Amino acid sequence: MKKRQFKLVICLRDLNVKVPEAVAIGDTVTLSCDYDLETAALYSVRWYFDSEEFYRYVAKEQPPGRDFKTNELEVDLLKSNASKVTIKNVKITQSGLYLCEVSADAPLFHTENSGSVMTVVELPSTEPFIIVNNPTPELHNSINQVFVSYGDTFKVTCISPVSHPPVNFTWSVNNEKYSESNSGVRKSGESWSELSAFVDSRIYSPITGRIIIRCETNIFKLYHGVTEQELYVQNTHHYYLGDRMHPTTYDHRNGGRGDPDNSALTGFSVLIKPNNNVVLKLLILLVIWTIFCCCL
Repeated sequence: MKKRQFKLVICLRDLNVKVPEAVAIGDTVTLSCDYDLETAALYSVRWYFDSEEFYRYVAKEQPPGRDFKTNELEVDLLKSNASKVTIKNVKITQSGLYLCEVSADAPLFHTENSGSVMTVVELPSTEPFIIVNNPTPELHNSINQVFVSYGDTFKVTCISPVSHPPVNFTWSVNNEKYSESNSGVRKSGESWSELSAFVDSRIYSPITGRIIIRCETNIFKLYHGVTEQELYVQNTHHYYLGDRMHPTTYDHRNGGRGDPDNSALTGFSVLIKPNNNVVLKLLILLVIWTIFCCCL
């Protein structure tokens, strides 16, 4: 007696659902549902939002597409079909899981489903802005330049208007990335992030005499904001080390030397303020004269 052979028939495969990760309030959004029925006929395509059906396409019905007004979803029937559904004027309450379910026709009615989460975003109304915390009157001039002292720690706060979800913050100081020291959301809904940094040779350049602070905000890939604040550095001292000038603060624990990393120093070390150029020149002339006398 011959054994019966059974062949596995798969008529629905390669189901691929494409849902935008994030969209803005009021946008028109198209969700797509691609699949391969092989030789089978299509019976229906159903779309669900958080487990509730809001759009159905049945190939044998006329018209084939219909919507169910679920969760105030506005389906554009003229732009929806067996492979996509278009939603108009999305609302903040329509963030969630969108699922596509495809069924092949008789006799098997093979059914598959797949979905993805979409977030509806309330964008900030304006760009972020930076506030220098606890500024003192003497650290502002007539053209509103803000000054900080070398060797001090400054604190700045970046504030972004109301958004949903809250923005993510990224800080940089003179193009170097810095981590925030604190962040949160105010009762008013504004997001904020605070940065604290010590003013030393790592972030201060005597060539420009200033520090450029940059705050960037983003929500997914949908929104990007940026603002900058300049801080001008004052009260700097320079130490002459051999043939190099280094900005630093006077450190009594280090014997007053300009050596923030405690490395071995060669030559001599003299504290000189930037406006004492005459004294510096005299010291250099004295060294040259001493060397000349020793060579005679």
